Amino acid sequence: MVAPPLNPHEEMQEQQRLAALYQLNILDTPEEPEYDELVHLAAQVCRTPISTVTLVDAHRQWFKAAIGLKDRETPRAVSFCSQAIRQSGLFIVENAASDPHFRDYANVTGDPGIRFYAGIPLEANGYPVGTLCVIDTVPRTLTEDQRNALRILGRQVKTRIELRTKQESLKAVLAQNDKLNAELRARNNLFLAFMNNGPFVSYIKDAEGRMIFCNQRLAQRFHITQDAWTGLHDEEIWPADVATELRRNDLAVLAAGNPVEFTESIAGPDGSVTNWRSYKFPFLSEEGQPMLAGMSIDITEELRRKAELDRVLQEKLELATSLESTTQLFQTFVSRNPNICFFKSEDGTYLAYNTPFAEHFGIDETAWLGHTDHEMRPLKDADAARELDLEVLAQNEINVAVHQLVNAAGQTVWHKAFKFPIRVASGASILAGVAIDITREIAKENELAAANARLQELATTDALTGLANRRIFEQRIAADFSIARRNDLPLSVLLIDIDDFKRRNDTHGHAAGDDALRALAAVLRSIIRAGDIAGRVGGEEFAILLPATPSDGAKVFATRLQTSLQTMECSSGPLTVSIGIASLAPATGNWEQLVSEADNAMYAAKRAGKNRYMVSSLGPTQAVP
Repeated sequence: MVAPPLNPHEEMQEQQRLAALYQLNILDTPEEPEYDELVHLAAQVCRTPISTVTLVDAHRQWFKAAIGLKDRETPRAVSFCSQAIRQSGLFIVENAASDPHFRDYANVTGDPGIRFYAGIPLEANGYPVGTLCVIDTVPRTLTEDQRNALRILGRQVKTRIELRTKQESLKAVLAQNDKLNAELRARNNLFLAFMNNGPFVSYIKDAEGRMIFCNQRLAQRFHITQDAWTGLHDEEIWPADVATELRRNDLAVLAAGNPVEFTESIAGPDGSVTNWRSYKFPFLSEEGQPMLAGMSIDITEELRRKAELDRVLQEKLELATSLESTTQLFQTFVSRNPNICFFKSEDGTYLAYNTPFAEHFGIDETAWLGHTDHEMRPLKDADAARELDLEVLAQNEINVAVHQLVNAAGQTVWHKAFKFPIRVASGASILAGVAIDITREIAKENELAAANARLQELATTDALTGLANRRIFEQRIAADFSIARRNDLPLSVLLIDIDDFKRRNDTHGHAAGDDALRALAAVLRSIIRAGDIAGRVGGEEFAILLPATPSDGAKVFATRLQTSLQTMECSSGPLTVSIGIASLAPATGNWEQLVSEADNAMYAAKRAGKNRYMVSSLGPTQAVP
């Protein structure tokens, strides 16, 4: 079954969802035990032969972890998970063979013969990027405990993905397995083995607060044997204040009868405080006695980073607040401000101005009221003022500029001018302006001019396209080439040249040429991955660096670019490009040689008829239209 085309809103949502997925930088990464354990556990919990952690890409679904499947990816066109990520909760298909939407799928009518599917969406950055799912080849249902366990496991997978993104070096050591209580009650022995061998601090207490079990990690963390605390109450283990807090939390969980999350702090022998995120939940023992289990993750470093982020944000807020000038009464502001102040309507009519304004222009305090700049000032000055006014109103932002002016007395003065829009109660916009005399300070500004010029030279972005400029691109390819060569990693570069660009400029004008450059840049930004870099390295020449990408991957990128350009609208007509591809080979001496090979391939593509790509790998080029 072919999925219906997306409407513009859905397409925008899909692009944002894919962007969130690519930001994770997790696609096509090696298998990791943490995810493998979760799919094994999900399969055991739900008693299914197949379970996967699936990430839904643009045209495929890729399995970060899988049990019961041979392939690491399958086409999205036959993806159950594509439907699951559109749901807000657990998505279940009890019998795909009788479901109108799925019964014609190839993986239903053929191998592996899917009948049952249950998937819980996984979110990242606010968007669903994949699922944790279980699959069976026979129709079936899930018990409520299994559904709850799958939801809990889904949240744990989401947590592991978040931790992986934030702390790749930790490799998701601390997984959030806090809410496995439903399945743990049914599979107590498996739960105990899981608790004892898991990569987190875990423990079980009875209703009286006595420690019944603690896992090996807890014992190692606190330098005890695994049974040293068995039978002890909190007050026999911890300082009085810590024991009181832990017992209060435990009783709250037992009273609520539901899983609860706490943040708990415990001081070590050296006085250092460790912060734990504890997931505690009640369950009944095999004898029917109330018990309490907990899993705790060390979040000390996470809280430290959050506190640092909060501090930085607070500093920025305070700075913004100190710079922000607000007023409710225009007349009071105008009459008391010692700087030049004025207010205009949206059509440019002066509504008010103060005495310093009038003195600067040599007018009385009412002469310009009800008039525009074009009525009162020289044409050139009026045009410039109106253009800036319209820009400020359109962007709805504060504009700051420094001007050298000659006042009515013939004196040359420097002003730092602020223009900003104000939305009044009626809904109309008023343009406000404040100009501060900075003549005495300009000498200091001149001393900084040389330094500012040097900073300007370090600008990293091409002004027209917003892509990296040539200098930044060359710095990046030099670094990535060294890394790829040292670690024997693939690396590809594409050089892209707009076909017939001079003719486009000559026919439609340079503005049309600029539009074409910006349009190509927008397409490149939309298709590169996190970690790739796109740069404008010449007039109509662009370069793409694809780390960890062999030649075949570069061809896929080139094909995607050509496809995107076919559907793109450009004001001066269809846009095609010639592309040269070069990939790192043993004979590649340096990054300059790699770029030269791509450049040669690009010119070969032009000679072969344009609107195609050619591949060079330190050998004969191959044209691909």
